[in-house]
Amino acid sequence: MLYSVPIVRLLLLACWALLAGCQGAEDAQPTDADVARAESMRPSESALATKYERTCVVCHSARRGAPLAGFPPAWAKRVKQGEKVLLDHVRDGFNGMPARGLCTDCTDDELRSLIRFLTQKQ
Repeated sequence: MLYSVPIVRLLLLACWALLAGCQGAEDAQPTDADVARAESMRPSESALATKYERTCVVCHSARRGAPLAGFPPAWAKRVKQGEKVLLDHVRDGFNGMPARGLCTDCTDDELRSLIRFLTQKQ
């Protein structure tokens, strides 16, 4: 069966649209509202909030290449690796992440709490 050129183009366009729709949520870009929310987020525990403000907030509350706080699509692939891997990356540093996120006085338990805070939609 022979198809006309317009029908073939229409079929190709439909296939392209379907594939584009398969783009994962992990590829989603934060909106201005997401960034504003990340800038205002703080852990509820005051001691942890102080450490967060001193270290994490600089990179995780703006579009600076670090995964945005409270924006699950930015964290999905990382979270799938498991908490141990995330903790190891934070503790030891990974790619552009400095060791301990520059929080030299954070305990591993505090780092775990900060990881949970950053990775959850607030």
